[in-house]
Amino acid sequence: MDKKPRILMLFAMLLLIPVCKSDKPGTLKWKYKTGGSIESSPAIGQDGTVYITSMDSCLYAFDPEGNLKWKYQADGYIYSSPVIGTDGTIYVNPWDVYTYAITPEGKLKWKCETYYTPASPAIGQDGTVYVAATGGRLYAITPEGELKWESSQIKGWMPMFPPAIGLDGTLYVSVRNMIYAVDTLGNLKWSYDVIDTWPTTTISSMAIDGEGNICFCTEPLIAGGFCVLTNQGKLRANLAYFQHVITSEWSSPVIGADGTIYFGGLSFYALNSDYTLKTRFEGINYGRFESTTTIGSDGTLYVGANIWEDVKSTSQHQVGYLSAATPDGKLKWRYKVGGGIKSSPAIGSDGTVYVGSLDSCVYAIRSDSKGLADSPWPKFQHDNQNTGRAGGGK
Repeated sequence: MDKKPRILMLFAMLLLIPVCKSDKPGTLKWKYKTGGSIESSPAIGQDGTVYITSMDSCLYAFDPEGNLKWKYQADGYIYSSPVIGTDGTIYVNPWDVYTYAITPEGKLKWKCETYYTPASPAIGQDGTVYVAATGGRLYAITPEGELKWESSQIKGWMPMFPPAIGLDGTLYVSVRNMIYAVDTLGNLKWSYDVIDTWPTTTISSMAIDGEGNICFCTEPLIAGGFCVLTNQGKLRANLAYFQHVITSEWSSPVIGADGTIYFGGLSFYALNSDYTLKTRFEGINYGRFESTTTIGSDGTLYVGANIWEDVKSTSQHQVGYLSAATPDGKLKWRYKVGGGIKSSPAIGSDGTVYVGSLDSCVYAIRSDSKGLADSPWPKFQHDNQNTGRAGGGK
């Protein structure tokens, strides 16, 4: 072979090196800067479209390559996450007096008066949209936008997190220190005062395990804990600082295929399926956990954590790290974003992990996971459509 073809071959090989590196798990695929900080968690449609809300009052839709398809401007700030129905309709709760239904093309389908709420909707098996709002209001809305009922049996001021829906359709709603179970007609089945179990101020979003038990973390008055209630409203388990478990309302539990329960707090914890402490993961105990973990199809844990870093000698800046860890807590990779992470990740079928940040950007990061784990509750609001329903979504 003469010298010229050899040089051309070497040059071609050198060109391939950065391409191979760029496909490595834990590297950025794309990012997009919105007009406001992002506290919400992404939702992924059946066609791969990624939806996320921003504090600029907009709902954004991106294709999997990061191209903006459209954005819809609402009337209020949006803390809550988008939720996707089986027909592709996207439901959002801005900080105004309405729940919005947006078509997959970005057009308003309907809006229904439901009062102010920072919490996301949840979607029942029959497509009913459930909204927990300020002042103890709980609404059920048909997929066509008609109010089915409004329940006044919930007491309390502001639900911070969306309802969770059991396999039998029971709605579980938390308001401050109370958990309420409501049937599909809006009738109260039972209530449980968590403060009777442990001093607490607020309750995290909930997860439902394979036996139908309701799992949640609490925000502490003294030190938060992890609690489990049966679907009859009886206390099943309670772990707190006596068991070296200190939790936060912002990091709710997720449940792996083998029943292991993961959540953050003062540390990052794993519990056995019988709710006993399995381990605290040292490899990802990095910063403050203010979002919910997501479990990938290969068991990988995607964990957001925040730390304060020195910018200058006199100031600090909060940044977030998205970490990927094995089920036994070994760190696989860590990606730094430009602001804190309160968003909980979603994972596309191609392995892309999507997460928002308080720096106003949505990030798409490569991973080895191909979608979510096949488990009772692998992420915030259960599934990539954020339905909040046991057995819901895909």
